[in-house]
Amino acid sequence: MKKFAMILAAGMVSLSVYAGTPESDAMPFAQLDYNPVTIAMGSTTINCASRLPFMKWNFAAGVGYEDYMPQLSGTKYFIVGAQARTGENSGVSLSFLRGTGEEISGLQYTPFEILVNAGFGFKFNPRLAFGFNVKYAKEHLTKSNSNTAVLVDVTSTWSHRGTTISGGVTGIGEALKTATGKFPLPTALDICARQSFELGEDHKLSLTARSDYYFSGSFGGGVGVEYGFAEVAYARAGYHYGGETILPSFASAGLGLCLGHLELDAAYVFASDVLGNSFSLKIGVWF
Repeated sequence: MKKFAMILAAGMVSLSVYAGTPESDAMPFAQLDYNPVTIAMGSTTINCASRLPFMKWNFAAGVGYEDYMPQLSGTKYFIVGAQARTGENSGVSLSFLRGTGEEISGLQYTPFEILVNAGFGFKFNPRLAFGFNVKYAKEHLTKSNSNTAVLVDVTSTWSHRGTTISGGVTGIGEALKTATGKFPLPTALDICARQSFELGEDHKLSLTARSDYYFSGSFGGGVGVEYGFAEVAYARAGYHYGGETILPSFASAGLGLCLGHLELDAAYVFASDVLGNSFSLKIGVWF
């Protein structure tokens, strides 16, 4: 508990630091997390492959939908993905995302984004694992203007007795060259921590904290909480501080339900002029 309190305090201090005005990062959608469980807790978990070896199931798959910035861009994201154990100490993941924006007036064209994410994680001992994610990102802005990029995440995860700490460098890749200039990818140093407490036979409370430093010169992070009842029903809430990063500040809340091998999760974003009324849904199965 004392260790987690120190981590949480360090995370909160980092949120108060201003790092100046960052450059314009390209393809921010490649760095966002579209899992409603994470969104509902203030985006305080890193979607990293080093967590795969600690999965409590052998196989999981799901489909999701997100209505992102409905008051501004109105982008709709559709996601499908799966995770599987490949051995006692390893795991793999694969996901596909497609985002569709609103039609460009007068051009009769709808911009869209594609993201393919493959991950591999390996556990070197019962508590420590390393992982790699390789992402292929493509965006079509107009019929004649499209960009592609390959990004890599290198992360590690330590987990023991209800405490999980993950960290690493995400979004590593060559700067995007366009007709209007050169734009860096949203590379960041991310650290997140989760502490779970058993509050009786059927009650569990989890606290999370995250801090992000983007190499373009900005800080962000957040805190979140999850209450679980009998591993069946979950209530979540969180706050994300975005500052000058690719993800604006927001508050969030969500619910989860686990019925046998079926999981349903939902998240709603509020208290944000940019992201307000965004919501995310997911249905998944595990074995």
